[in-house]
Amino acid sequence: MPYMYILNIVFLAVMYIYIERVNYMKALIMAGGEGTRLRPLTCNRPKPMVPVMNKPVMEHIINLLKKHNIADIGVTLQYMPQNIQEYFGDGSNFGVNIRYFIEKTPLGTAGSVKNAEEFLDDTFIVISGDALTDIDITKAIEYHYEKKATATLVLKSVDVPLEYGVVVTDCNGKITRFLEKPNWSEVFSDTANTGIYILNPIVFGYYKSGEMFDFARDLFPLLLKDRQPMYGFVTTDYWCDIGDLNAYQQCHFDILDGKVNIINNVKEVKPKVWVEENVEIETGAHITGPVLIGRNTKIKSNAIISSYTIIGSDNLVGDYSSLKRTILWKGCNIGKRVQLRGCTLCNKVQVKEDTSIFEQSVIGDETLIKEHVVVKPGIKVWPSKVIERDTQVNVNLVWGTKYSKTLFGEKGITGEVNVDITPEFASRLGASYGALFKNTGKIGVSSDDAAVSNMLKNSFTAGLLSAGVEVYDFGQQLLPITRYSIKFFGLDGGIHIGTVAAENDSKLFIDCLNDYGANINRGLERKLENIFIREDFSRCEANMVKSVKAIPDFKAYYLRDIINRVKNKELNYKLLINTSSDLVASIIKPLMDELGCHVNITKLEIRDIKTGRAFKTSTQIAYLLNQVISTDSDVGVMIDDNGEKMLLIDEKGRFVTEEMFMALVSLITLRTVKGATIVVPISAPSVIDRMAKEYEGKVLRTKTSPLEIMGKMVATGGQGAVMNDQFIMNFDAIGSLVKILDFMKSNNIKLSELIDNIPSFHIIKKEVECPWNAKGKVIRQIIEESNDDKIELMEGVKIYQDGGWVLVLPDSEKPVCKVIGEGYSEEFAESITDIFADRVKKIGQNS
Repeated sequence: MPYMYILNIVFLAVMYIYIERVNYMKALIMAGGEGTRLRPLTCNRPKPMVPVMNKPVMEHIINLLKKHNIADIGVTLQYMPQNIQEYFGDGSNFGVNIRYFIEKTPLGTAGSVKNAEEFLDDTFIVISGDALTDIDITKAIEYHYEKKATATLVLKSVDVPLEYGVVVTDCNGKITRFLEKPNWSEVFSDTANTGIYILNPIVFGYYKSGEMFDFARDLFPLLLKDRQPMYGFVTTDYWCDIGDLNAYQQCHFDILDGKVNIINNVKEVKPKVWVEENVEIETGAHITGPVLIGRNTKIKSNAIISSYTIIGSDNLVGDYSSLKRTILWKGCNIGKRVQLRGCTLCNKVQVKEDTSIFEQSVIGDETLIKEHVVVKPGIKVWPSKVIERDTQVNVNLVWGTKYSKTLFGEKGITGEVNVDITPEFASRLGASYGALFKNTGKIGVSSDDAAVSNMLKNSFTAGLLSAGVEVYDFGQQLLPITRYSIKFFGLDGGIHIGTVAAENDSKLFIDCLNDYGANINRGLERKLENIFIREDFSRCEANMVKSVKAIPDFKAYYLRDIINRVKNKELNYKLLINTSSDLVASIIKPLMDELGCHVNITKLEIRDIKTGRAFKTSTQIAYLLNQVISTDSDVGVMIDDNGEKMLLIDEKGRFVTEEMFMALVSLITLRTVKGATIVVPISAPSVIDRMAKEYEGKVLRTKTSPLEIMGKMVATGGQGAVMNDQFIMNFDAIGSLVKILDFMKSNNIKLSELIDNIPSFHIIKKEVECPWNAKGKVIRQIIEESNDDKIELMEGVKIYQDGGWVLVLPDSEKPVCKVIGEGYSEEFAESITDIFADRVKKIGQNS
């Protein structure tokens, strides 16, 4: 009996400690968000003040904290702080105590919390003021103390984790790796960081007050490196980061579906129809739940309020008007016979009779929309606009262009001419790009020889000039020459526009370049996207518009530089060159003539005699292989219209694959410069490492996209000439061909002999269909199932097995995963690749 009595006392004491810890814990709400992706909802308010179910989203967070007995709350503010302070005051009206900590300049997530260090004198919880959740905070805190953690991150499994930090934990919940806002190739898990943290104050010792510091990017890597105990508490409760307009709408629908319980102090007048006080619904009005109607709102006779509609306070809905899946804020006046479908109207919007507003449109505060107006889907209207009667609105107001969430893909900006990419689009992109340089930049522009490319180059130039930058116009020019031109003139950046004909469709690509001539990095891409989407660029004054500097026929300087750099002025090779570009042909023919080569240029487009249809690429290549042999050529080359990439064929008619070309470039570099550093993607064959060891060189692997390879070459110091040569050999077909021929001549070696000097290797590539929402799960499960194997997480997941390896790589533009395998034999490479391809397929099908 005494023994049981003691056990009970101990149990009660432990429970008391847990309860006391929760009761006395303080919280810090991060409420400095500007909410640029929610505009125009956030034009007149900070993001935490955007209403959700007729209350600011931050009020729901305060109610959640209060529910879990957390009443001492700090709030970090930066954007429009007075709005939050005036609404919440000292917190007494909401049953809590609130203190405010204002950032004068943005300090990052951790930096803003450091401002409140004096207030946070014991273990505390950090939570975002602009997310919607009902997570069990008490359980999370108990988990934190149970694990004796320095930091506990609340995690949530999500379908598409690109917009969140991805976190990998071991079987005990200990965090082993995380990455902030990855792309698909970096998705190691589907477990996302919610931005809710429980922290010990010792974390403040890792950084200084007043410095820009971020939790995920800066603090947490330091804690991991220092082996501080960091754990992930995985919640199954509701959590929604209200990061964009789609998420804003969806969280309302989730609430109405009961996925999160925040509907309080309202009356349910019939199933799933909730109304606040003093709501008047006239006879003949039809209401179908789930619906919420705010106080002092009047629904007129014969109005139809359909499911998933949220109406705020002090609204009027006129006779015969119809609302479905629509959100009205406060004080809106909806006239007769109005149709609202899947749209959001901010405060005090007036919509006159016989107007229709369609899906995913957002109307800003105090806008007047007159009679017989049609607002097309996806339109954003900034506050205080007047839309005249009988108008069809199919562009955003005020700025006049349609909304696009992202611009850049794996291959820069691409789209269909005059559909996705129009002159208006190009002008706006030019102004956005110019805004990066703030009236002081010098930018080069060029295009291929297509008329539409020149048209869009002129539009882009107009946008640049309107931003006050100086423009160097290189006219019609290949992309590699534009890269060279930017460095030659010491420009701050550049743009190249070109077309690619694909069957009957004409597509266009836009490359945005930095001061080295390489494509701009991901960070600058996102910055440019934000400026473009927010239309956050200003036009310069008229007297600040500069004249365009025309640089005619710069290719002559480019060609002379190539000739000056070769060791052998007489190469004397017989070349079969295929290109469909007149511009490429006009440049390479005189160059090779001057270098003493006999050149036969073809425009390969073989057609079936019966159908007249062009053969596919494989048939074209086979024909070209035979032509190299039959014409007794030393080298065959296929050069793309852009002048950037080429396919080589040796004198025996053997096609040089992409992987063999990587090895070829590596071998030439290693034999030319002793101890050279070679930059190759993670998917490159391992034979390159063996060759580097033989020649006392070094291999630097990077992600597979051309952008990442360029960036690594540019960033690698100490071997400028080596990296410049590698850059040319990877991204300049004409320059690369000359370097290869020059090496062959200097070493008296044929292309076939050079290739035969490369040890054999076997690589297999496959693409496996994989739904977007399964990609994170695929990578996570493969990681979990590979405990006994060496794995690498630079991009996707690379698994090493039995002397071979397999790379599983989520595609960023298509619902597929790439599976690339290398083995000691063709059969083994095929086998190991098939195993993981089947695994990806099964996981995807079960998601």
